[in-house]
Amino acid sequence: MNRQALLPLVILLWGGLWACSAPVSMSTSARISAPGDQELKNGIYWYQKGCLRKAMDHLNAAHEMYCLADHPVGVARSLTSLGNVYRQAGDPENAGYFYDAAIAMARRCDDRQMVAQTLVNKVALLIDRDDRSAAEVLLEEARVLSQESGSVFAAVLNYQAVLMMKAQRNDQAALLLDQAESVAAGNIRATLHYTRGRLLMQTGKDSRARNFFEQALEMDRQAGFSRGMAADLFAMADSYESSGEYDAALSCLERSLKIYALLEDRQRVLAGLDHLEGLARTTGSDIRVTLHVINQWLAGEAVDAICR
Repeated sequence: MNRQALLPLVILLWGGLWACSAPVSMSTSARISAPGDQELKNGIYWYQKGCLRKAMDHLNAAHEMYCLADHPVGVARSLTSLGNVYRQAGDPENAGYFYDAAIAMARRCDDRQMVAQTLVNKVALLIDRDDRSAAEVLLEEARVLSQESGSVFAAVLNYQAVLMMKAQRNDQAALLLDQAESVAAGNIRATLHYTRGRLLMQTGKDSRARNFFEQALEMDRQAGFSRGMAADLFAMADSYESSGEYDAALSCLERSLKIYALLEDRQRVLAGLDHLEGLARTTGSDIRVTLHVINQWLAGEAVDAICR
């Protein structure tokens, strides 16, 4: 499970796979002062909780209010946020359209930080598609535009590290992550810890990797970033299994899939259930109760479903 994919770099920067990362809080440029700002903030809140339908409703409302008030910067913010929701919902085509529209609007406003943020969002989409050369071009522009903004600049460096890892240039990836950590601010640190963990796993250091996943998990708990927690636990399960610690892997994967089920993310749950059952057979564990509650929650029968 990729945490880079969760990186909501709208006016936040967080995050989940090479395109699955975590969130960071709203930037100082997003004060509640213009029509649409409160709806944008609400949309980002529900995105971070993992409730994409609620996020979409609020972000569409923000977009409408910004358009009605002729607030171009707000329009760009709402468009890139909507792009993030489409991407996380598994609709990369629409995500790309919204990112491109946001970049065009931000360029017309000469909002360099908004351009940089949206370029980084689109980079995640390109990494999903394994279009590394296009991702590198956008990252270089984002790097130039974002050097005055710690959180965005750190995200640029994080994705550059991911590209180095894909090219098996692990030493360069580690140097980029060191640089990112030196400038990082806010919850982007959880994403950096996640990427560091994946780098360590790639180099066979599973135990050290787990320490970084655990730190990312604690940061996401404190931030209330449910999707980030699920991605961290999925990665921890991977690291435990790689080390032959199957009971611990089963426990982490159970916790991860339960969060995804409560977030009504059927696709991720179904993708992990066969593996969960395989670990249960390996360890001789009885997971009937876990399967029961997961199926119950996916059927919409959670008592207090957060995304309703």
